[in-house]
Amino acid sequence: MSGDQQVKCSARAVFWPDAEAIDAVCMRPRGHEPANIHEDEDLGEWNEDDLFTTYPYEQ
Repeated sequence: MSGDQQVKCSARAVFWPDAEAIDAVCMRPRGHEPANIHEDEDLGEWNEDDLFTTYPYEQ
């Protein structure tokens, strides 16, 4: 893995802006701070306090 490639956080949440659900995946590096604020490339930031969030690497 080269120096510019970081492991992504990949936390996931589901937004319900309308009648259709939209999946969000955090693009920030794993271990980012603050840890409860995530960011999807298309949808923007979300806070774990406001939206149920899962972590695919926690099995």
